[in-house]
Amino acid sequence: MFFAVLISLVGVGILAWQYRQLEEEKIPALEEKMEQRLVRDVLDDFMAARIEKSEAKALRYLTENSMEQQRLGEFSLTGSFENYQVLSSEKLGESEYRYTVKIYEDKTGERVEVITLTKISDSYYINSVQMAG
Repeated sequence: MFFAVLISLVGVGILAWQYRQLEEEKIPALEEKMEQRLVRDVLDDFMAARIEKSEAKALRYLTENSMEQQRLGEFSLTGSFENYQVLSSEKLGESEYRYTVKIYEDKTGERVEVITLTKISDSYYINSVQMAG
């Protein structure tokens, strides 16, 4: 009887150790996936505001750097945008992501922009918008 209890306790101990090992590997991956979803949501909201031609709404997502780019005419917040497609995404650093986005326009066809998002406090913002090429 003593050996049966001892074997059961050892088995439970091994299962608990395996569970902890599994959780240590999965939690960071899950956190990264949630972070990527948060970044993508900001990008989607920014692009939706541009498609809706809502400059005021789109401005909420810009950092000082991207506002200066927009002021200098390096990119337009609104236009004849109809839709967009994310071509690629890349994590640049601990709190910075870069997306390559194809924008479909009504009259001019399409263009590609490289949009960089950065984390400020607990939120992501558009830090840079550049024409690809």
